[in-house]
Amino acid sequence: MRRGPVSLEVLDAQEERFATAFGAGDISLAGTLYAPDVVYISPTTRLFGWPAHILGVEQALEFVQLTITGLSDIGYSVEERALIADAGAYVKVRFDFGIRGVRLRSNYVVVYRYRDTLIAQQELYYDPSAELERAPSP
Repeated sequence: MRRGPVSLEVLDAQEERFATAFGAGDISLAGTLYAPDVVYISPTTRLFGWPAHILGVEQALEFVQLTITGLSDIGYSVEERALIADAGAYVKVRFDFGIRGVRLRSNYVVVYRYRDTLIAQQELYYDPSAELERAPSP
């Protein structure tokens, strides 16, 4: 695997693509960021009865799309980011969204590992059983 993105600017461009895709409610807009055999790991998978490790870009995109279906006014913003030696990159995300007339916030960390400039592994860290905080209106 590649040791990470070339620069913080490259990482920022990647995260801007994710922000655009989530804002549009269409994660496929970020599909070209992934290697075809990406490994997607998230504690959320258990909430939907999916395996802990999702293999392949089509399956990863399908799962992420499932998790945002029914959400509105999604706001995805980076609060912290760093390049990580021998791992790739770290990003702390603030994810605001509307659901059933309520605005909520989820904060989580993503660790990316790269191969040939594409995301080969995306691993999310957070507590999916924790109560979501209320978020301000967009």
